[in-house]
Amino acid sequence: MQEQFQVQNVKCGGGCVSTIQTGLKTLDGVTDVADDIPTGQVDVTGTTLSCAELSAQLTALGYPERPVG
Repeated sequence: MQEQFQVQNVKCGGGCVSTIQTGLKTLDGVTDVADDIPTGQVDVTGTTLSCAELSAQLTALGYPERPVG
């Protein structure tokens, strides 16, 4: 299972990516996190993923979802 998020505030491939990957991997079921810095896309792979929980964790880490539109 994979979920994709477009997030705000991703500025670098070092600290930002590390924070997102480490923070999301603490959630149950998350097996991999991939970030695309230029687009702000975060791909989360896992066995049992909750979009609401992933979104809340991203917000708590300082990378809220980008508004659509």
